[in-house]
Amino acid sequence: MSVFKRGGVYGYHFLFAGRHLQESAKTRSKTLAKAAEQKRRRDLEDGFNSLTDDRKERVRSLADVAADYLEDYKLRNRSGTFAEHALKHVTRLLGTLLIVDISERPILGYQSARLKREGRAEDN
Repeated sequence: MSVFKRGGVYGYHFLFAGRHLQESAKTRSKTLAKAAEQKRRRDLEDGFNSLTDDRKERVRSLADVAADYLEDYKLRNRSGTFAEHALKHVTRLLGTLLIVDISERPILGYQSARLKREGRAEDN
């Protein structure tokens, strides 16, 4: 675990379940960055340990899961064109997220980005 400073803003990086995670703490305070790092690690550990499925599955990226899904989909369906089209956008915008990190916020961000790209942003 390590805290670093880049451009006046602190970030952190550490290994978790064999994967290197490096993220911005979005703060200029080293103390807050250390606390953010601890909270992030704790959140990952909670997600890693509290679910009933295989632990390795929970620390996979969405892009990895989507690739496996698409491969399976093509075996069961004649054409994978629709699935390829749909997953292309999901993996472009959310592919780097770990499965344990997917929550309401990233999904809403994905929906907003897709609507803006299509020029159909709602006036909510």
